[in-house]
Amino acid sequence: MVDLAGLPPSLEARQEAEEAGYLDPPEFERQPFWYVGRGRGALTAVAALGLACFTLPWAHLERPDRVTLSGLELAQAGLPWLFGGAIGWFLLIPLVWSRRSVAELRGVRIASATLPALTTIEAVLLILRPPLESHYYSSGLRYGWGLSASLILGLLGIYLGVTLGGSPRDLRDLKTRSERPSSPKTLH
Repeated sequence: MVDLAGLPPSLEARQEAEEAGYLDPPEFERQPFWYVGRGRGALTAVAALGLACFTLPWAHLERPDRVTLSGLELAQAGLPWLFGGAIGWFLLIPLVWSRRSVAELRGVRIASATLPALTTIEAVLLILRPPLESHYYSSGLRYGWGLSASLILGLLGIYLGVTLGGSPRDLRDLKTRSERPSSPKTLH
């Protein structure tokens, strides 16, 4: 439980303060829809690339026939847990793109780092625990570049998710209403 005095003001109180000539601090001001700073655009691009990598070659089987399988085909062929990574990339795009202030971006750091971790864990599991082969059975498994790209994008996505929103101390890159002409006073 938190003391009521420690909570931020309600939406109505903020609107009344704005009408009276006071503004929110810069980290609470909503940026334009197409704002790509503070990791918002980079993480969205990585999520789109990660989702696309799910359809690229992940595994090549040499025996009994030469077959190339994507992450999607592997998931459909008996590894349904691989869908978790694709769903994570898919959910990351609207999660990040719907946040338009620094405070909102910083508020989804844990979720935005966890979703790329799903693909990272899947790729590591596939690499560390390949199917067992013996002198009685061999599939000639080789991993494709799509799996490596997914692993790299997953690690990059985790880093971008952890740093999403940047530091609240350095807000010089934000265009706030206080920088516009005839702006009201900032409430401290």
